[in-house]
Amino acid sequence: MKKLLVALSFLFFSSLTYAQDLVKKIPKNAFTVATIKGDNVFKLMFVKDFNESFVGKKLLTETSKSLDKNFSSIEDFGINLEKNMYYFNQLSDSITYNCFLIPLKDASKFENLITDKDKKLKVEGEIRTMFLPDSTSLIKWNNTMMYYVTGSIKSSFFADSLKSAKYGIKDIRYQSDDVLTDSATVAVDSTYAAEPMVETEIAPPVLPKKNHKTTGKKKPVTKKKTGKRKKSGKIKKAPEAEEVKMLETTDDAATDAAGSVSDSDQYDNYQKEKVEQDAKIKALTYMWISEQADKIFSTNYESIESNKSYSASLDKNAIAEVWISSLQDVYNSISPEFGRYGKAGIMKGYGSLTSKLFMDKKSFRISTGLELAKEQADSYKKVMNRKLNKKFLKYVDSEKAIGFMGYAIDTKAYLEELPKLMQQTYGSFLGSNKMDEEIALGSELFSLLLDEEAVSKVVKGDALFIINGLNSRDVSYTTYDYDEDYNQTEVTKTKKETLPDFLFMFSSEDQRLMNKLIKYGINKNKVSVSNNIYKIEEKKSPIDIYFMIKDGIVFFGNSLPEMQSISNNTFNARINKAHQKLLSQNNFSFLFNAKNLVGKVPNEEIGGEETAKKFNETLGKMGNVYMKSNPIKGNLVSADISAEIPNGHENALKYLFTLIENASK
Repeated sequence: MKKLLVALSFLFFSSLTYAQDLVKKIPKNAFTVATIKGDNVFKLMFVKDFNESFVGKKLLTETSKSLDKNFSSIEDFGINLEKNMYYFNQLSDSITYNCFLIPLKDASKFENLITDKDKKLKVEGEIRTMFLPDSTSLIKWNNTMMYYVTGSIKSSFFADSLKSAKYGIKDIRYQSDDVLTDSATVAVDSTYAAEPMVETEIAPPVLPKKNHKTTGKKKPVTKKKTGKRKKSGKIKKAPEAEEVKMLETTDDAATDAAGSVSDSDQYDNYQKEKVEQDAKIKALTYMWISEQADKIFSTNYESIESNKSYSASLDKNAIAEVWISSLQDVYNSISPEFGRYGKAGIMKGYGSLTSKLFMDKKSFRISTGLELAKEQADSYKKVMNRKLNKKFLKYVDSEKAIGFMGYAIDTKAYLEELPKLMQQTYGSFLGSNKMDEEIALGSELFSLLLDEEAVSKVVKGDALFIINGLNSRDVSYTTYDYDEDYNQTEVTKTKKETLPDFLFMFSSEDQRLMNKLIKYGINKNKVSVSNNIYKIEEKKSPIDIYFMIKDGIVFFGNSLPEMQSISNNTFNARINKAHQKLLSQNNFSFLFNAKNLVGKVPNEEIGGEETAKKFNETLGKMGNVYMKSNPIKGNLVSADISAEIPNGHENALKYLFTLIENASK
């Protein structure tokens, strides 16, 4: 009795754990895993609030209409909204599986979504299986979870004649001037077998019209009437040259028509054979996805939880997460046409990629991280060992700026590390043990020819780009008029364009090279100067570009008053603490202030007055959008994108639903 109680307790807690999170059903070798955390989502918005939202009402209305049933709540779908939902995929040389794991709260409600159950369902105890009409996907569920899987067989798998013969799958290719061929009848060597195959279809030949039947006899050719009627029984003269030509043309047409008919029969055979092969591929897909689904439900195996990279990527506060095993695998999966180069390790050293979505009472935030090999991480740490020039900050006006972008890298370190990174990337791309020495020599030559120290003094590696506003201006442009004889005349016209007022700056300790370039530009009449402010003389440019050098900073801008105020130290700007922190503490930073764009874009450039009104209302309700890089921690390089929510909204999720509703009106 004691043993029985222990066994029952074990089963109870096992089933409880199983029901708690379906991550245990995701195999360790999954390539990608995406998670939606229902518990965190519905902490921000109750189910009742979702049902009454614009998105919820739309979802329930459309589902009710399509299934001819009445759904009043998303709880009617039978899904357990308080548990995690998963998507994952598995890659192999033969097939790719795309899979969804959904926790169920009421399996009977879920089954209510299915029509014609008697025709589609296969029942085995508590497990029900439904194959979808395309035979390449299925849905399988029990009382606690629903599993959807779709399979896609790779055509390259059957490029190998041995594999083709094993499964009876042929690579059917239509050849218009030859016989129908398949992979089973063509010798395939090991090199070809390693290369993926691209299936091609040739358009069917144009068939002759039905009322133009060809009998093989020459069609008689008659001459034009001349007013004299020929007597019957009289011997005809030999055809003239023109008639002979017409007869030959007729013969060729008859031969082409016969060939077209032959091509038509050949194409029909190709289509028939292709349908048969497609059916075999679907049958094989059906078998493989069935076996894979059975394993998910009935087999104990090592789950993705044992993958240290995946486990380390998880964050309990995220409402959604995506994890990809490695960028090398991504490259391999999207570049099969490169053959061996797709497997060459071009992304070697770049590990798993993660992305997480956070929502709270103040903002949205997407955090993305990339694992690096130690060698890459060490290189990036050297390159990122610089902060933005603090002098830049006095030219940022937080109240005025529509947006800005700043970055800071160590130019010297970048140039020193670049040959190493290029050798790693392109060395593997060109093939191991083939070009290693040549690339190493090229890297050494690069370092010898380039004085990293000197370059880093000319361009230190930090810069800031600011958009301070938009202005409509009359812009000159050149076009051409044409007279009746198509002789062109160059004409200068003007038009109104809305262009940004921008200011760009970068640090430089050594301006000797730039001074020489400026002198050269002045001598060639490409640059003019007034009060130490230079103007680029380019007629085709829609805006005037000015630049100057002051206090170890090179300035570029298109506002002459702004450049003059910088030159005479009267530039007036004030940066707030948040923007100062964003720029000074990160190697890369970006800001977009939507409110400062309201009313700046002319109505006619965004679809008229009504569209412009909706556009400006949406901008007025948006908060600031930020992007920043984070300091490298260990071997992880990461960056964040965040968007503030304005006052008056309970949290980011409800604010998002409000934006969606406003945009749909």
